[in-house]
Amino acid sequence: MRTKTIIPFLVVLTFISCNREKKRWDTNILTPLFTAELGFSDMVDDSLLITNSDNSYRLSYDYEYAIDSVSSYLEVPDTLDKIKITLDKLVLADRTYTDTFTLRQMDPTIGLLDGLTMPLDAQKIDNPQGEQEIDVSEEFFRTAKFIKGFLDITVHNDLPVYVDQIIFKLANKNDGSIVAQDTFRDIAPNSSAYKEIDLAGKQVNGVMIGSIISVETRASDGPVLIDADKGVRLELGVRDLEPEFATAVFPEQTLVEDKQEVIYKFGGPMITEIKALSGKVIMKIASTIEEEIIIDYSFPNSGENGDFTKPFKRSWRVPPAKPGETQIIEGEFNLDGYAMQYKGQDPNTEPFFNAVYSELVARTVYSGEVRDLSLEDFVEIEFGLVDIVPEYAFGDFGYKEYNVNETFDIPIFRDVSGDVSLEDITMDLWLENAFGIQALTTLNSITAANSNNKKQVSLTHPDLIGQDILLRRATNPPLTPSLQRYTFDKTTSNIKAFTEVLPDEITSDIKIISRPNGSRDLTDFVKNESYLKARLSVQMPVQFAADNLTLVQKQHFDFNGFENSERIKSGTFKLKVENDYPFDMEVLLEFLTETDEVITTLFADGQKVESPSVDGTTGRTIESELSWLTADVSETQMDMVRDASKIRIRAVFDTPNGSPNKIFSNYKLKTKLIADFVYEQNL
Repeated sequence: MRTKTIIPFLVVLTFISCNREKKRWDTNILTPLFTAELGFSDMVDDSLLITNSDNSYRLSYDYEYAIDSVSSYLEVPDTLDKIKITLDKLVLADRTYTDTFTLRQMDPTIGLLDGLTMPLDAQKIDNPQGEQEIDVSEEFFRTAKFIKGFLDITVHNDLPVYVDQIIFKLANKNDGSIVAQDTFRDIAPNSSAYKEIDLAGKQVNGVMIGSIISVETRASDGPVLIDADKGVRLELGVRDLEPEFATAVFPEQTLVEDKQEVIYKFGGPMITEIKALSGKVIMKIASTIEEEIIIDYSFPNSGENGDFTKPFKRSWRVPPAKPGETQIIEGEFNLDGYAMQYKGQDPNTEPFFNAVYSELVARTVYSGEVRDLSLEDFVEIEFGLVDIVPEYAFGDFGYKEYNVNETFDIPIFRDVSGDVSLEDITMDLWLENAFGIQALTTLNSITAANSNNKKQVSLTHPDLIGQDILLRRATNPPLTPSLQRYTFDKTTSNIKAFTEVLPDEITSDIKIISRPNGSRDLTDFVKNESYLKARLSVQMPVQFAADNLTLVQKQHFDFNGFENSERIKSGTFKLKVENDYPFDMEVLLEFLTETDEVITTLFADGQKVESPSVDGTTGRTIESELSWLTADVSETQMDMVRDASKIRIRAVFDTPNGSPNKIFSNYKLKTKLIADFVYEQNL
């Protein structure tokens, strides 16, 4: 039994042994992995580099802090006003109406004498023909109650005899209430008599009853022509009517004239004029009036595009309200480009600032339709200026303080660390004021910091740092900024030490006071294009000595993308370096993960890249210095390289003799990584 088990096992083992792979190693297969060329612009943002005529570099960097908005000095508040107008005055048109009480109506028997010429006896007739309906609902109104107004009654005597006396009464038909009753005496033939009736407090209907209570005539002086269709002609006129309510055809009339100076609360500034870059007039109108209303709104002391002969004027049309309802409309108009004086109605009298004069007129439109209007009807109007962004403003903007404590990045040296010795550095501080307002500036401190080595230096200058600098105001028109320049150099400041920190951050602590000395003449100004700038301008030749100055460049790396990379076991990496720079250097090659963690490093054993020779006359390097760096890579280290997704070159510079050297635009550090791989092959 035991023998039977062993024999099959040996057969299988023999089969496996005969088919096992055999390995061998091929060497001396050279493969370039990557090339890189590093210019000085890889060390410094090339936008900061200026190439001189000899192709040497000069660094120029500007930083500025700016107050560049009118809103920094002035915010225009929304200012709205609301008025509710109850109709304190309704107006009806002056109208007249004429009717005749004929002889035939007074005494029917006289009709038998019509056309005859004969003497007429004196007569006294009481209540001749009773009452006569007088309908003035079309001519006057259907009904009205008056606060004030007058009814004019004129009696014309068209009879050929004197009317010694006539008593006339006028009453509302619906309830018999008396509107007017009076006596007219001694009216000669073809002449008239007049009475004025005060309608205040009376309600008058359009349909009335007129009656002659009594008429007395004299006898004629002789034969007269009798015309039975002539008699006493009655003329009714209404005038100066202001009803409390009325149902009538109303004429066009002004409901309200609102002229006002709206005071703006700017919180200190005293403003005399603003031109709107943007903004609008808004209006919300609620009306119970059963007539169309036109709202006329204007700013008389304004001007389109600054032309005060073209003031802002706009109109809104409000449709008639339905009975018992309120009509509401909203509207807005653009104020862009309009200049507006803030000096009230009369610029020569108070108020001289912060007051906008406006006029608002609400008027009805004649429709020819019978409407119901009452003094309880109203128009409510909310109106004003909103969202005003000034293009410019004049006045006195008040005392303001601005504290600027700001840290900003410096891109002069990017990914650089170490020590340098710089030469011939100057830094200009430009203070530029494009506001029409004096400003007092105090440079409390300017500090350079290097976030890599934690070094920092505060700038010194006996006449500038910690001192007050008065900035003159700009002039206008045209807008001409005031510009003041101050220089930091090696003789007046510690600018050399300040810059040799290789700062990647500068922190400034600046205090600015606007209008420190007052401006009661109200002639200061701000414009949309105004600004207040504090600008630092650094100029220096790129000429320095280096001590462990480090330059870093990083790029994508995919080892597995190479042909047969999976069969690479080990090898030798060779870095070819052509150096134009007048610096000795060490070059490290770091293989990184996707998150920039270092997996392994090559050439960290102190191998040097030599500097080329420098021409003593031109300061240029004569030709590139070629160096080779070599690193053996084990199988374990090759696996680390295989896992890398990035590669980083870190070049550490040192000046051979410690003296500063110029940098020229054609200087390059050219690198090429070559691998001599050992491949695993199957037999």
